Amino acid sequence: MPPITLFRYILGRTVVAVGGLFSVLAALVILVDLIENMRFAGKVADGDFNLALAMTLLRAPSLVQALIPFVFLFGSIWMFHQLNKRSEISVMRSAGLSVWRLIGPSALIAALSGFFIITVIDPLSAHFLSQAESLKSRMEGGDRNLVSIFGDGIWLRQTDEAGQLIINAANYDDARAALEKVTIWRFDTDHTFIERLDASAAFLSGRTLELHDARLRAPGMENEQFTPIYAVRTPLTSANLRERVAPPETLSLWSLPRFILLAETAGVPTVRYNIRFHDLCSTPLKLLAMVLIAAAFSMRPTRAGGAFKLAVGSILAGFALFIVSEISTAIGESGLAPAALSAWIPAIVASLAAITVLLHVEDG
Repeated sequence: MPPITLFRYILGRTVVAVGGLFSVLAALVILVDLIENMRFAGKVADGDFNLALAMTLLRAPSLVQALIPFVFLFGSIWMFHQLNKRSEISVMRSAGLSVWRLIGPSALIAALSGFFIITVIDPLSAHFLSQAESLKSRMEGGDRNLVSIFGDGIWLRQTDEAGQLIINAANYDDARAALEKVTIWRFDTDHTFIERLDASAAFLSGRTLELHDARLRAPGMENEQFTPIYAVRTPLTSANLRERVAPPETLSLWSLPRFILLAETAGVPTVRYNIRFHDLCSTPLKLLAMVLIAAAFSMRPTRAGGAFKLAVGSILAGFALFIVSEISTAIGESGLAPAALSAWIPAIVASLAAITVLLHVEDG
């Protein structure tokens, strides 16, 4: 690390550059989201500006969290470029400080910010995003089909003009689109209990849920009634059943391990949740990689046209990181690579590439 005074100076410059850029970009993103939510509020009953504002505030932490890696990249590039432009880096290097000691303060704040984000900020943003999705679902009205996973299996709640169904299944076989060991409670629109259905298996077929070897019980019936096949109307399909489970973005680092374990036991695909978990764990390394890349771009002596080349190079670097991240995630979700590997690859590749360039810079 550099001397304490110099350490504080570089640390302060990093905080100002990253914090300033974060404030500007966050304000723009929130403004755009507010406009989009105002359009949504205009399409639903009882929608007004207060609804749009509430949804925007609930979604804001999750939206701005996605900006943080790029904020660290471009903010650090700007900070190092300003130091280099005023020959401060040259003076520090001539005083015997290595590149690694100059990067130390910025790298430290990036790593600490990463840990703070995944342990404090992300649980809050996930909670608020979940509330925003629930609020949006309530305002849209219509059929509401909620899927939850607990220790005793999968629970589904379906509400439509005919009444309400509560469905419990011990397991879900994605290959056969089948729910196993199923129990269904049917209620009318006044929430009065109508009947209970038990079946060893139920298959999603078109707009119906076909219960095989079903046993029916209803108020007033002395004995249960057996039927080989009993069809229940439902808008659920195999595809949107997976989609109606809580999105990975609404689960925090602390909630994901238990959810993944329960989902695997219930037979629900967990690839997206595993990728989300490892992506969160890689956040400190990812932010550290952004600082290393910024230093690799900005440590060379300034020359004529250097600012333009720096701007183009930083934009290309940000675009390349985004593409690598998207490709890696797609490969992981398709099952071609382990979820952990696909989540960590962007941060690892970015770090190794930046370190290689910095080693070249340090050796002259």
